[in-house]
Amino acid sequence: MMYKYFLLLFLLLSVAAHSQNMQLSKPTRKWYMPDHLKLQFAGNIGFLSGGPGYISRNKTLETDLLFGFLPQKFGGDALITITGKTTYSPWRIPLKNTYYIAPLSLGFYLSYTFGPQFDTKWPAYYPKGYYWWATSFRPGAYIGGKVGRDVVVNNRKRGLELYYELGTYDLLLISYVQNTKYLKPSDIVSLSLGLKLGF
Repeated sequence: MMYKYFLLLFLLLSVAAHSQNMQLSKPTRKWYMPDHLKLQFAGNIGFLSGGPGYISRNKTLETDLLFGFLPQKFGGDALITITGKTTYSPWRIPLKNTYYIAPLSLGFYLSYTFGPQFDTKWPAYYPKGYYWWATSFRPGAYIGGKVGRDVVVNNRKRGLELYYELGTYDLLLISYVQNTKYLKPSDIVSLSLGLKLGF
């Protein structure tokens, strides 16, 4: 259901940008200001997450800081997360009317979940080495792709992208390796959809 809203927003912004025939002004930003904002649905970092990010000069490497929220009715507890993501997209193929596609994106993330029920270090009453993971931190990886377009917003040229990611995290991957007879790849992989607006 949420992907329909992302797609509708992407199409509306594209149509609005196409109708503008203004001379573009060149944005002047400080070096520390982010290059874009992202809004993401699902992906093991919250029901919805969003935040700022940076992109390399050659537009192949992105680093994002996303704040996520999982409502109680979906997760049993209302959870808040903070996630650092790095995405590498080696190819960007131009299409007509300033559209483009990036057919392959690879990335990894490290997510932290807030709450007293999550531990960064296991309590001392557990034997040493009994648990090797922290419940508050989750590293994960994903593969995906995106389609985008250069649009005009407030008389400035900006990038608008719609992306998808198929990802998993450490505990699910280990469970799969240890139980290949009972688990399928689809049991440990989740789909996320996102929208990126460049500055």
